[in-house]
Amino acid sequence: MTAGTRTHRIILTGASGMLGQAVMKQLAKRSDVTVLALYRQDPPETEAQNIETVLADLTNSRVMTTLLKNAEPSVFIHTAATGMQLPRPSPEALREINTELPVRLAEMVARGSDCSFVQVSSGLAYQDEGRPLREEDPLKTRHPYGASKAEAERKLFTSAFRLNTRLTVVRPFSFTGEGDFGTRLFPSLLRSAAQGAPFQMSPGNQVRDHSSVDDIATGVIAAALTQSGAPSPSIFNLGTGDTRTLRELVTSVIDQLGLKVHVEFGARPQAADESMFMVPDTTLARAVLDWTPRENIACAVWRLAKQSFPSLEIEEPERTS
Repeated sequence: MTAGTRTHRIILTGASGMLGQAVMKQLAKRSDVTVLALYRQDPPETEAQNIETVLADLTNSRVMTTLLKNAEPSVFIHTAATGMQLPRPSPEALREINTELPVRLAEMVARGSDCSFVQVSSGLAYQDEGRPLREEDPLKTRHPYGASKAEAERKLFTSAFRLNTRLTVVRPFSFTGEGDFGTRLFPSLLRSAAQGAPFQMSPGNQVRDHSSVDDIATGVIAAALTQSGAPSPSIFNLGTGDTRTLRELVTSVIDQLGLKVHVEFGARPQAADESMFMVPDTTLARAVLDWTPRENIACAVWRLAKQSFPSLEIEEPERTS
């Protein structure tokens, strides 16, 4: 490590989730950070010399206060959340985990050591404007997950100004890759292919930006480290800016992978709470964080297939589109 290089002490929540895993994988390769990764159950062992994994109940204020005091983090990255799988949790669970918990954690961080708080929010928090969305656009949505994230942001900003917290909010739009699972789009598509069954989805007329989880993780880390000394709250969209319809995107991924699956577009109705145009304007992240998404979404789906559906015969696509 070169003289004068700062070593960040990072606490990471949601380390077992898709994004948390990708963030931790990238941090493990860095010499300028140490990481305390928090797990709700059965923390895995890691060979990375700069990462420690521990079991921690994020909802237990006494446990978290002690942990923060002992770890003395300089950056707290909160990726833990719930509500992107079907069936969705109850409104009470969404509010508790996605809204109230990050506010409590941020306030504990503010009262402890000199530490910045990074909240991973969501592009689903935005109101549909029919164009690429900017950070200053209204947060207003009928989507339950997005609404819980929007409310968390409002409370976090109020708390940050009151307690003088160094707060950074990142709003990733849709992403996939290794660690994706369950009822989400691309695991469901790959599962249908593996089972030789048709994949039923909506008409696919909605415009949706989809990124590689690795690109989103790079953006989260850039925001966390670049903004760790920033005096006021910062907000960054993360995504590719792709304005293809979901139908065009899914068809392109299938073609690039040579995936043998029949998609029945329109077999399912459009969700009532779904916006028709969800694409980010990422000008700010590119300028301030020097961040640019680099991986073709088909490559992210290919890696997911190799991990979770190894029996599928697929072609490796170009890494960059």
